[in-house]
Amino acid sequence: MTTAGIADTLGAPLRVNSVTIKNRIVLGPMAVLRPTADGRASDQSIAFLERRARGGVGLVIVGGAVSSARGWNESPFTPNLRFDGDEYIPDLARLVDAVHGAGAKVFAQIFPSFGRMGVPRGGARLIAASPKPVVLGAQGLPDHVYVPGGRITPVPDEATAADIAQIQADTVAASLRARAAGFDGIEIGAHMCYFYSSFLSPLANQRTDGYGGSAENRARALRDAVAATRVAVGPHYPIGIRVSVNDHMPGGQGPEGFAEVVAHIVPAGLDFVSLSEANYESMAANVPSRSGTMLDHHEPQIFRAALGDIPLFLSSTPDPQQAADAIAAGHADATMLARQLLADPDYANKVVGDRLSEIVWCDHGNSCLRRLMTNVPVACHKNREMGREDPHAARATLPQNALIWASGNALLMKIADTAARMLPARPTH
Repeated sequence: MTTAGIADTLGAPLRVNSVTIKNRIVLGPMAVLRPTADGRASDQSIAFLERRARGGVGLVIVGGAVSSARGWNESPFTPNLRFDGDEYIPDLARLVDAVHGAGAKVFAQIFPSFGRMGVPRGGARLIAASPKPVVLGAQGLPDHVYVPGGRITPVPDEATAADIAQIQADTVAASLRARAAGFDGIEIGAHMCYFYSSFLSPLANQRTDGYGGSAENRARALRDAVAATRVAVGPHYPIGIRVSVNDHMPGGQGPEGFAEVVAHIVPAGLDFVSLSEANYESMAANVPSRSGTMLDHHEPQIFRAALGDIPLFLSSTPDPQQAADAIAAGHADATMLARQLLADPDYANKVVGDRLSEIVWCDHGNSCLRRLMTNVPVACHKNREMGREDPHAARATLPQNALIWASGNALLMKIADTAARMLPARPTH
């Protein structure tokens, strides 16, 4: 495919239910928005998203957000953007207006609980499909990311029927707030090791009731949430889900199994599926250092065969040639980017404008990820503007920057890992 063909393919409009997106390049949800301490959209939140919209993306999916008080209280990083109260709607509307004004559509990621990745602050009760913790990076970590001594998360309680019903109610209520704020659609987060994700794979779901066992049962909690949201928002409002498509773990579920589960959810009212690779136990696969791994694993192809023509958002494919070829072949309908759009907010304009030689490429040094993991304001060494889109935004301090450098140094992290493993083990519950 010529560069002009790439521009034509990725520049073509895409319709999702009643919404037309101007091109096939999507800003994926990331926890880099730096909202206010009480969870409202800040000037930096808005400036960051507006900049990517001006850079040409057709759709912005807003992440780093929570849709319940539970999610706010158990989040492993703070602060988050809040959708769990009507008082947040005016600031969310201000965010939406800015993205619309810059020419992009905007969806909200609805995220009710961190599940197996939650932090039990003040003795709070964590819930998931089954009482199974996460062994962080069990199958490897991304390049330049280290967890000295390893980490095992606290063991969650098995969610009761009442817990599941409450999460569903929170999801529906937050979706209605997103619609009231002017968001063009919503995406329910069911990826990585979070609450809804914990139901989808037998690796995390060991239940023997109506929420465990068969693919249909493992789909039930998320399917019911989609169905209830569809009733609440009406037939024309876009609803999608973000799902992991492969555990990449011994004994885990592959793309055929995940696609079978999602096939039970589609009839409840889905309009699109965002494909997310792996989870926190297989982070090396989730945050690859080369483009096209998802296509190499045939995951979009398998989902297409199982789900038919529902729009699929491809991840892990910043190479425009690969993304355009996948869309032209019918394997996916849009390419969804994260780190690449930190490095170059004008990526979409350059691709659609047939200016590929001008793209500033992410080098996968993953300092952005280390900053997220340590609650340090996110920046990008390939883009000095990143994190400073609003000139008044707080910046990382010198000690914080020194920490980020040290946490990416292999020798220092090897020493830290050795020291950490000499300490007594801590209880996980």
